[in-house]
Amino acid sequence: MSDLNPILVCAPYGRDGETIADLLRRGGFEARVFANLPSLAAAVDESTGAVLVTEEGLVAQGALSQVLAVQPGWSDLPVLLLTSPRPSGRPADGQAGRLLADITNAILLERPLGQRSLLSAIDVALRSRRRQFALRDQMALLAQSHEALELKVQERTAELQEEVAQRALAEAALRQSQKMEAVGQLTGGIAHDFNNMLTGVIGSLDIMRRRIASNRLDDLDRFMDAATASASRAAALTQRLLAFSRRQSLDPKPTDINSLAASLNELIRGSVDERIQLQFALDPDVPRAIVDVNQLESALLNLAINARDAMPDGGVLTIGTGAVRLDEAETVQHPGLEPGAYVMITVSDTGVGMTPELVEKVFDPFFTTKPLGQGTGLGLSMVYGFARQSGGHVRIDSRPGAGTRIELLLPATADEAAAEAAPETIAPHGDGQRVLVVEDDPAVRLLVREVLQELGYFPVEAAEPHAAIPILASPTPFDLLISDVGLPGMNGRELAEVARAHRPDLPILFITGYAENATIRADFLGANMSMVAKPFRLEELAAKINEMVTVSA
Repeated sequence: MSDLNPILVCAPYGRDGETIADLLRRGGFEARVFANLPSLAAAVDESTGAVLVTEEGLVAQGALSQVLAVQPGWSDLPVLLLTSPRPSGRPADGQAGRLLADITNAILLERPLGQRSLLSAIDVALRSRRRQFALRDQMALLAQSHEALELKVQERTAELQEEVAQRALAEAALRQSQKMEAVGQLTGGIAHDFNNMLTGVIGSLDIMRRRIASNRLDDLDRFMDAATASASRAAALTQRLLAFSRRQSLDPKPTDINSLAASLNELIRGSVDERIQLQFALDPDVPRAIVDVNQLESALLNLAINARDAMPDGGVLTIGTGAVRLDEAETVQHPGLEPGAYVMITVSDTGVGMTPELVEKVFDPFFTTKPLGQGTGLGLSMVYGFARQSGGHVRIDSRPGAGTRIELLLPATADEAAAEAAPETIAPHGDGQRVLVVEDDPAVRLLVREVLQELGYFPVEAAEPHAAIPILASPTPFDLLISDVGLPGMNGRELAEVARAHRPDLPILFITGYAENATIRADFLGANMSMVAKPFRLEELAAKINEMVTVSA
């Protein structure tokens, strides 16, 4: 059957086409590779079993649309479209969307795609095609007896309806299988890392409780440090998860990328082996980028550590900057990436490099080449999520033995760089200023209250918004409102609007672990508002409280 039903493949990037063809041939199918759609469309005939096109190959997709438009009545050529991941429920757009409008027998496959899933989809397509060939032969035989033909058409129509239903079920099962595989990988990684961290926290607290009960207080600091370190690792893991899912709270501002990269010199040098030579290749004319400075610093440090691990025997680590302009052809493959000017930050190493199979997986969550317990597998996925949430992109070039080059693209701007914030100082005591705290978590509410009391403020607590509203409407004076963002019944931003209706000049400080509508702080905050992300250090919270009360005084 493979001789009569070749699979025509168009995948123009690198060796993608030959790689896909090899997988199909090992699965028992005949595959022919074409460099572009026009050449593929010219090869389509009645013996063609199916067409497989990657999203990158859709340049000049009109040639294939023309071939599909003039198919015989019996023919409904299956077209498999291999696309990049997009948010659940979002339809294909761009050239993929235009091609789909011309196809009546399309199967959408999302990367990353395993061999088993690919061969299963091809098998479904060829079964459909075989039935079309059978219909063609039946129509030819029945052309001499119109009455019998009418009967056969009716029977075939019922079969086709059943086929469509079965194909829909198969596609749904395939999507569910892929989803569950990803969920299993994600939850397994989270469980492993969080259980280790929780063991450090719970175990240290348990030992401290036992030592305090027996009045053995001489070495409690050791266990407090262990608990704090484990909790900090858990906080970093949560931040990486939010970054991967593009749900972290960002504060993007015009940033001098060269100055930022240079400021990381000592930190990176202290994080790499002395046998690794660190060098910078910074373009003096590079424009500023719109980016969250803290998250960019974290991303660059992650990339530098990955480069260090790829050079166990030493090598050269190069951090560079430059300006690039992306046109529509370069951005159409990546939804959310707009044509225009970008700042490119490169992190290159001369290390061991990666195979194409590894390169395809490096941005997957919890994928790591390190031994169990030595890496979460969230480093590159966090960088990727941060870049996409910032309106940019990440590109990677790596070959075994030839090192790796990561390109981080961020939107460029001609705006002036944000002014450096003055160093924050914490007043040893307030002056009895009254602060309303709205927080539904008792432990967090307790900590905030204790910080306020130790600093000399007068805290008033409310566990939920409806308890806070009468207080805000009362004549009791307040100097600051501290509110969680995620609250029952009404979120913190909605509560802030109620507060401003009663007290237009009241400073408002939000504390949040995660809020979807607060991912871009500039869009979320109003005048005289600020935000601290959970988990926060008490010194950070105290500094922000002091800053806001002092400014409003």
